[in-house]
Amino acid sequence: MANSPNFLRLIALFQLFFIAPSFAQQSFRPKALVVPVTKDASTLQYVTQINQRTPLVPLNLVLDIGGQFLWVDCDTNYISSTYRPARCRSAQCSLARSTACGDCFSAPRPGCNNNTCGLTPDNTITHTATSGELAEDTVSVQSTNGFNPGRNVTVSRFLFSCAPSFLLQGLATGVSGMAGLGRTKIALPSQLASAFSFHRKFAVCLSSSKGVAFFGDGPYVLLPNIDASQLLTFTPLLLNPVSTASAFSQGEPSAEYFIGVKSIRIDEKAVRFNTTLLSINSNDGVGGTKISSVNPYTVLEASIFKAVTEAFVKASAARNITRVAGVAPFEVCFSSENVLATRLGASVPTIELVLQNQKTIWRIFGANSMVSVSDKVLCLGFVNGGETPRTSIVIGGYQLENNLLQFDLAASRLGFSSLLFGIRTTCANFNFTSAGEPSAEYFIGVKSIRIDEKAVRFNTTLLSINSNDGVGGTKISSVNPYTVLEASIFKAVTEAFVKASAARNITRVAGVAPFEVCFSSENVLATRLGASVPTIELVLQNQKTIWRIFGANSMVSVSDKVLCLGFVNGGETPRTSIVIGGYQLENNLLQFDLAASRLGFSSLLFGIRTTCANFNFTSAV
Repeated sequence: MANSPNFLRLIALFQLFFIAPSFAQQSFRPKALVVPVTKDASTLQYVTQINQRTPLVPLNLVLDIGGQFLWVDCDTNYISSTYRPARCRSAQCSLARSTACGDCFSAPRPGCNNNTCGLTPDNTITHTATSGELAEDTVSVQSTNGFNPGRNVTVSRFLFSCAPSFLLQGLATGVSGMAGLGRTKIALPSQLASAFSFHRKFAVCLSSSKGVAFFGDGPYVLLPNIDASQLLTFTPLLLNPVSTASAFSQGEPSAEYFIGVKSIRIDEKAVRFNTTLLSINSNDGVGGTKISSVNPYTVLEASIFKAVTEAFVKASAARNITRVAGVAPFEVCFSSENVLATRLGASVPTIELVLQNQKTIWRIFGANSMVSVSDKVLCLGFVNGGETPRTSIVIGGYQLENNLLQFDLAASRLGFSSLLFGIRTTCANFNFTSAGEPSAEYFIGVKSIRIDEKAVRFNTTLLSINSNDGVGGTKISSVNPYTVLEASIFKAVTEAFVKASAARNITRVAGVAPFEVCFSSENVLATRLGASVPTIELVLQNQKTIWRIFGANSMVSVSDKVLCLGFVNGGETPRTSIVIGGYQLENNLLQFDLAASRLGFSSLLFGIRTTCANFNFTSAV
């Protein structure tokens, strides 16, 4: 026994030999990595993409926040020159906590080799598990500075489990497996942190469309230049001592992430139920609250569900919100008739998860609580988990959307941002344009805007392009049918236009989608330059260089009696502040001089009695 410490050191060095050098073969060491996350509309699963194998193959994978490791279908078209099975009793087997060792009685191939250790890949959607070969292969992921993706980096011996093709049943079409981000040494966060020596942290920002996941510390910057890592409130991550996987060994802790919810409130009023259900039983691991990206909606134990929904219905009735029949899988639904829309979603009672103290609260607003199942019906996006679930509260994907979550594995704590809509951004707003890759579009330097020679007042810093994230500025677009203005610019320009129109006795009428500002054509004269309305002037590099937009380019005739201003509201966080659209370009000649990097523009050709339709396409021969 006297040699056992040396033996342990030898094992540690053996692990480092196999794991660490393969990660250190490149001089560039990123501080963080980034992967896209998209929501599959048919299954409501969140799908990410990494590159694996030699040559590299892009793999779509269902993202499982609490998954134990990466598993991939090796039965179908797995071809790689760098695939290596993990041999029995190797350092890789030890790192993966694999005690199984076996042979395969078929011709050697990925997923079927002799003298290899195995794992139990788990389809956490269908709760199906099977045996799979532990192996390693090359994985490539994009680096990031927190603002944009950077160069791709490679881990040459990334551990994962092979799985048979049948384990893909129930997963989104086109995926090859599942990417586990759980609390194990071979889950993606731990392996990537070890590979590049960055912090054992990862962050997930899910969206109903395109979200993002980061590996490593912040910043996590979302357009328009908001570092969401600075918005976090922290709560401890709890370890469930009993595995919650579909199949596991005795004494194996859960790889999933649990938090300590102490109580639940609806509009600041406590909901009464048996709060012992919120604790994790140390003997069997039953109870508690976990975070899940594989459950589409939050699942509550039956008695908690009953108490929470009754309190929610009561608080909704106090707001004159009418309950209607449930729509599967939801039991509690309402008429949308008296429900106002706000920046935080439907104006309904707020659900509050009280954590370690009364000041640490995860608030679930309407955007995360209510699911629109039709034009007239909204349902509470919580489902009944029955009387004997494994976990009392499972916070599902819909409740996580547009909330940034940071999992700090070293400190064992969760950071959560609350709903990002409150600060005018979303999880879809990470700029996946590669850093250093310029835009292919054409931008011009609008300095100010005038209406009939009177300056319009707004925040002109929006007219500049931010050098860090490319937000702002003015571009020319033939794919946008009408000019799009950032919300505050739109408000200022349309108010000035309405005021100038009123001075001409032009009467405003109700808007006609997509236009918000419309007028009666009754007092509008027709001229050679179109409707006689106020002229919109884009002031360029100086007060003498002006792009004038006359009535023919500003007003859209939507009926015999109504003309609308052909500019639309682009919202509060657009990528570009002003997009000059096709309608405003019509019958204006534009010359793009790429060598001199300049734009020539003619102004409206009607003024010189011609149009863009007047080129003679008759052959000269």
